[in-house]
Amino acid sequence: MELSNQLVLGGSVSKPPKLTTSPAGISHLRFVLDHQSEQQEAGYSRRSFVRILVVLGGEAAKQWIHELTVGSQVQVTGFLNRIEDKNGVGKLVLHAQQLVKI
Repeated sequence: MELSNQLVLGGSVSKPPKLTTSPAGISHLRFVLDHQSEQQEAGYSRRSFVRILVVLGGEAAKQWIHELTVGSQVQVTGFLNRIEDKNGVGKLVLHAQQLVKI
């Protein structure tokens, strides 16, 4: 049985997107997504705030660099992955498989 790893998250772009190219020549668009909402948990309302790095790879990255600006509202569908920064600190990253402006 394959384990699921799928996330859909909507929010706004909070830092300017950056386009980079990997050593293998693959384009990657990186941006920070902020999500705020009110959720129900155990019968109570709870404020939810999420800030996560989103990475979109491939040819779509080149197309979206001109579409996204700080404040753009998007919905991202993708999977979570762990990366380590240059200091060895682990972070969760949302790897976008689908990106829609809302």
